[in-house]
Amino acid sequence: MFIRNAAAAILIVLLVAIKTVQGQEWKVTSPDAKIEVTISNKSGRLQYTVQYGKRIALEASPLGIVRDDQSFSRNLKFISKRESTIDEAYTLQIGKKLKARNYAKELTLIFENENKEQVYIFFRAYNNGMAYRYHFPQQESVLHKIIKEESGFAVPKAAHAWIQPYDLNVRKKPCYEAFYENGIAAGSASPNPAGWAFPALFNVNDLWMLITEAALDEHYAGTHLEDKDNHAIYTIRFPEKEEVTSDADPEPVSTLPWSTPWRVAVIGPSLATIQEATLVTDLNPPSVIQDVSWIKPGRSSWSWWSAGATTKDFNIQKEYIDFTASMQWEYTLIDAGWPEMKGGTMEDLVKYANTKHVGVVLWYHSGMGREKDTLSYANLMAFPDERKKEFEKLQAWGVKGIKVDFFDSDKQPVMQRYMDILRDAAAYKIMVNFHGSTLPRGWERTYPHLMSMEAVKGAEGAGRQEFCDRAPVHNTILPFTRNAVGPMDYTPVTFTNKREAKRQTTFGHELALAIVFESGIFHFADNMKSYEALPDEPKEFLRKVPTTWDETKYITGIPGKYIIVARRKANAWYIGGINGQAVAQELTFDLPFIKKETVFDYITDGKDSATFKTESLKTNGKGIKITLPPRGGFIFY
Repeated sequence: MFIRNAAAAILIVLLVAIKTVQGQEWKVTSPDAKIEVTISNKSGRLQYTVQYGKRIALEASPLGIVRDDQSFSRNLKFISKRESTIDEAYTLQIGKKLKARNYAKELTLIFENENKEQVYIFFRAYNNGMAYRYHFPQQESVLHKIIKEESGFAVPKAAHAWIQPYDLNVRKKPCYEAFYENGIAAGSASPNPAGWAFPALFNVNDLWMLITEAALDEHYAGTHLEDKDNHAIYTIRFPEKEEVTSDADPEPVSTLPWSTPWRVAVIGPSLATIQEATLVTDLNPPSVIQDVSWIKPGRSSWSWWSAGATTKDFNIQKEYIDFTASMQWEYTLIDAGWPEMKGGTMEDLVKYANTKHVGVVLWYHSGMGREKDTLSYANLMAFPDERKKEFEKLQAWGVKGIKVDFFDSDKQPVMQRYMDILRDAAAYKIMVNFHGSTLPRGWERTYPHLMSMEAVKGAEGAGRQEFCDRAPVHNTILPFTRNAVGPMDYTPVTFTNKREAKRQTTFGHELALAIVFESGIFHFADNMKSYEALPDEPKEFLRKVPTTWDETKYITGIPGKYIIVARRKANAWYIGGINGQAVAQELTFDLPFIKKETVFDYITDGKDSATFKTESLKTNGKGIKITLPPRGGFIFY
């Protein structure tokens, strides 16, 4: 009897041991219990799945990370777990919603590898998504390198994808300026051997999901995605070695302790979840700036788009300042070439602008790849002492912001340059806009003087016919992809043709982009004479339209076809819609926030694509019917 019981006990111990090695499972569920993340240890490998209700968002997806001295990808021993609730309110200075809430359930799993070195993996389940990151808790002053991050997103193969090839262009200077693929099958091969860029939008199982990265800083490289076998398992890929503005290795290095960026999936049954979520900023550290009174988003004129040489002409820039004041816009951007200005000095121009209550923003090169050139405004951002001297001078002149261009890589030293510029600019109360840049990862929460980032194929490309031909569809994809993760300096609302290319969007479409797109400083790129020639009604709208919002609401839309979005500033609602299709689109929709009969100014396309029609629209918010012309648009306000 004793022998039989002992044998049974041994069998139970063995079964428990087998489960410990191969069958462990942990779960974390969102506060509303709709999203469930399940982490499991299968055959010595960690993986996770994500469900929304009973619907699969992510199938078994790989976990693991390999350092140069330790591997944390196989045969990890579970040590312990911690569970907590994250709940913090915070305020942004720019964005789709200024009052935000970081609210999630967090599960921390602590594992040990075969050398008894530990790794923590933090998982968060939000009501609108999930995220995870790795952390090495050890204290070491020696630099370590991440050789490989095995993290991945296993998207169900039936999914459709709106996804952008990683922009390793012919210059080997990636800056997220490729067109998005429009609803292709998940697992399709990238046209670019470098893979795919964040963010990536998927639709499957009656769910929408946006995959991206958050809380990147100087301790890591910006990453993108690859799907090696075209099985819709999108794994983390470091920058390409060929990215020429930095000769550093693609793999990140750091002392310990060390945390990776968050791997993020925004998930919900509607595109409203994608467009309205603040998950990327939720995952970033709080603001490092206490006094934000000097941070003032706004609208800006910009002469370079229509005539680049005008940046060197003092008198033309004075005209732009006068025009900006007449439009009641807050800023004018003076782009590359301004140090060669003729007819007056920049210091005098800034003084003149200040008398008109117009803030001046000046262009600089990031200095990436130009560190050995002769010192100038085209590389001084590379040198801490020179950068601070320049910021001190700009502050003394009264310059309000800088546009820093041509970063052109996601390698770790480039991330360091972003952080250095943001920190030094904050010390001198100078706002920042990044161009030729990486994707937003939520930095605007930590550094609220960051007004915008490019990382988009925007209106600078309007001198090429391919851009003009593809822009209508492109514009309907961006609100659910690129602009969903952070401010986007597309420089839109252009009514004239650039060079020989012929614009395909209508005037109504272009006007609506002032609402459909979001950017802390919104650059209206066209020639001032184009705006001055507008009818009174659209011109008055451009005088009033805000650039930051208290609330954003998805109304209706399908990426690649059309979109209508509503945004609120204080008690005023602004509604904008665009059609990306070559045929008219009839739409019926509600505005559920309208509680009583309300009269809007309604501006849409007129008798042709280069005219407007304005009328009053009285509505109780129910059953609104409109017909969007081909590639057309409208606004209510």
